[in-house]
Amino acid sequence: MSRGRLSYWLTLKLWPLGRLEKKLASLPGLSRAVGPMLWNERNLDATYVPIGEAVDVEPGSVVPYQLITELVSRASHRFILSGCLCRTAANCEDFPPGVGCVFLGDAAADISPERGRPARVEETLEHVSRARELGLMPCIVHSTFDARLFDIDYRRMLAICFCCNCCCTFRTGMVGGPGAYRDRIVRLPGLTMRAVGDCSGCEKCARACFLGAISVTRDGPSFADFCKGCGRCAAACPRRNIRVAFEPGVDTRQVLFDRISSRTDIE
Repeated sequence: MSRGRLSYWLTLKLWPLGRLEKKLASLPGLSRAVGPMLWNERNLDATYVPIGEAVDVEPGSVVPYQLITELVSRASHRFILSGCLCRTAANCEDFPPGVGCVFLGDAAADISPERGRPARVEETLEHVSRARELGLMPCIVHSTFDARLFDIDYRRMLAICFCCNCCCTFRTGMVGGPGAYRDRIVRLPGLTMRAVGDCSGCEKCARACFLGAISVTRDGPSFADFCKGCGRCAAACPRRNIRVAFEPGVDTRQVLFDRISSRTDIE
């Protein structure tokens, strides 16, 4: 068995230990010491990209979904995984496991064809659109875990995951996990959450938030500073009273792409 195949097989077998690792690292006395050693800016960086009608964009500003399109179009190579590891490992019943992550950059050309297929720009964007139609939230990810899993160069790769709320490793790891892990998921630059209109107090937004970043009072929902801006709460609100907006003075695209380019070369 090749090294890459062995690494992949072992990861799937040991997948449940990942959640245990995060729970142990969150124990008092270990969280501050161990968390930053395991999860820091050198080995993990991720950002959710909100989608849907609840996104308000100033005229002339970039639409968040266009960020995904630009990344796909600019990348030298694209590779679509044949399945989502999180949903496969968790036996997800709510979303199809066959909608896998997309890998971008030179290193994507080195992923074994056993794991999926290389793809052209148009084919990749069709895959992204399918995930979007299913309600799967895109997340831009740069992780040493992915590089080890597929035995590829960490500095020449980037991934776009399509997360479900029930199985995503990031989401489940942030709930009850160490603060260092949660902090490596960075909100999209300039993104703000705001409530508009009359709130019915149904709390569907709070239940949709995987991180517990929303509290509902008589005045409506309020958002904690550690909100990641994924926009699931906006989609869950039956009155469409929650909006995802962007600060007009922040060049969201430039700040995000500067951060990505400082960590990896995907072209």
